[in-house]
Amino acid sequence: MAVLGAAAAGGGGQLPTIAFFGSQTWTPTYDLTAKVFVIGGGGGGGASKGHNDRAATGGGAGGCAISELTFSSGTAYTITVGAGGDGGNAGNGVAGSASSLSGSGISTMTANGGGAGLSAATAAGGAGGSASGGTIANFTGGAGGS
Repeated sequence: MAVLGAAAAGGGGQLPTIAFFGSQTWTPTYDLTAKVFVIGGGGGGGASKGHNDRAATGGGAGGCAISELTFSSGTAYTITVGAGGDGGNAGNGVAGSASSLSGSGISTMTANGGGAGLSAATAAGGAGGSASGGTIANFTGGAGGS
């Protein structure tokens, strides 16, 4: 998911929030500076394989890249929203996919998806996704529970 908190030049008061829940090309109609959060999809949890194997691990959280960016009106920016991984159906879960933001005049931000949970009693949970390209911070998501 990509989230923008933006204010037009010279603006004041409360900042509007723009959230993107699907991949798209976005072209702002005015110049703006925004704090941007790009978050990868979380990994799906594992499932137990049967009544004798009751343990499974959780999926990892997606990474998060944070920047303050200036967007130019009339410039197209590409937003990719990564999907969360499906939970296991009597087996391992599925890893989440990456989210990103790119375009002319800005550095590409990428937040990778979290790792899949496993259907195993002694395994570690899915790894957290990494992040890159954030000018303020790049956070690795938390690992899934074991």
